[in-house]
Amino acid sequence: MKKQLEDLVLASYKGEQLDEKSVKMIADRLNRNILKHYIALLKKEEKKKMVFVTTPKPLTTKEREKIKSLFPKKKIIEQIEPSMLAGIKIVKNDEAYEMDLNQTFHDIIMSVSNND
Repeated sequence: MKKQLEDLVLASYKGEQLDEKSVKMIADRLNRNILKHYIALLKKEEKKKMVFVTTPKPLTTKEREKIKSLFPKKKIIEQIEPSMLAGIKIVKNDEAYEMDLNQTFHDIIMSVSNND
């Protein structure tokens, strides 16, 4: 059953783009339980096509282009998190890469206070 659902997910795309007509046609023919699994697999597939970038302020054009060059064929989703002092967090699939000055400060403070 899982293989068949995975095939339906792949059939839901035209090239790299999700095809709304295909999704509607497939969804209309599935029962409620199978539809839940189909939607979950579809969300998982969509997430594979995205990279989430969190920064304390909007990216410059140069920064955005650099990130796009690092992740070709991925949709870049920008998120602003003002509580980050400086740095960047990149999430691709379930892998997170983070460099945050605020966290570095906290790590240094913890290290110093543990050595007292």
